Amino acid sequence: MNEINKDELLDLTKWQRFFFMVIYSFAINGVVGILIIIAAVQFFFYLFTSKINNQLQTANNWLHGFFSDSLNFLSFNTDTKPWPFNGSQDEKTESSESDEEVDVVEGESEEVSSDDDDPEQTKP
Repeated sequence: MNEINKDELLDLTKWQRFFFMVIYSFAINGVVGILIIIAAVQFFFYLFTSKINNQLQTANNWLHGFFSDSLNFLSFNTDTKPWPFNGSQDEKTESSESDEEVDVVEGESEEVSSDDDDPEQTKP
């Protein structure tokens, strides 16, 4: 236990994770402030109109997801880096939105018989 393995200390992936952890720790610090500001503005919308602003709600949900993903990365709950490095989550969101917009129309069809013996003739 007293020996230090130099290969473990010089592992590039560990230092890359440390770099991203520092970046994301600053990012979530800023996101908390933005979330508080959005919550205050949302309250004023609610105070004057008795309704919430959908655009602010969408931004709040996205920032909350980013905060949650970043915190999971920082606490070693996951090895997946948060946005913008996790393109798969954005693709899942886009595909689920496009799935919701699909309309299926059911109908009946009639069988049409074609008489090859009596082709239609056009008059000049």
